[in-house]
Amino acid sequence: MEFNVNWTKEDNDQLRKFIKEKKSEEFIRNYFGNDKLFYHPGKKYHISGKSGSIPTFKNINDFSGFINEIKYDELKTDFKIDFTKNPIFENQFNYIYTFQTNSGNRYVVDFIYLKDNIGPFKERDIYNISFTLEKNRNLSNYVDYEKISYLNENHELMKRLIFIFKDFNNKFGNGCVYLLGETEDIRKINWYRNLISDSFSNVKETESVSSFTNGMKAFYFEVN
Repeated sequence: MEFNVNWTKEDNDQLRKFIKEKKSEEFIRNYFGNDKLFYHPGKKYHISGKSGSIPTFKNINDFSGFINEIKYDELKTDFKIDFTKNPIFENQFNYIYTFQTNSGNRYVVDFIYLKDNIGPFKERDIYNISFTLEKNRNLSNYVDYEKISYLNENHELMKRLIFIFKDFNNKFGNGCVYLLGETEDIRKINWYRNLISDSFSNVKETESVSSFTNGMKAFYFEVN
């Protein structure tokens, strides 16, 4: 078994002890926490979709409404930035951009700091991207926060997000890699892929694996 900084041999020995003592799955989850169990190499006892360490994709639109050939320019946007300590990686921060559209709808973009222990970018700073309506940000059930909102402001959103993405990259993300996942809906990947390619002129995409996508494909983007 391969151990890592978040799931050590000591953690594994304790889990084996609980199993030998025939502790219940609920007891084990309460002891370790679902987020920590995510890092078990076999994800034993982890419940997918309930981890609070990083947000998964949060859908606020019908992604099929975007045409890949459309190119967007940035739209100057007022925003608020919040900083939170990353709960997993010491001395690192997550960044939260809040903004609103002309209609008054408020949105949040999360840039969550990661260090991957598998995949092609083990030595690089990585930020997972997540975007949603502000009122949906703290929903714990991914079925709820992935409901389509039917808000008819897709083009304005894309332009404002390009402005925010450039601001983040210039201030905090220079030299980092952006990670997209986890999702089974390729339309979401395409939507974020278009956002990144319209934000920067030279982007390299790598499809691989990650410690953070529950076995699903991970999409990495390097901005050069």
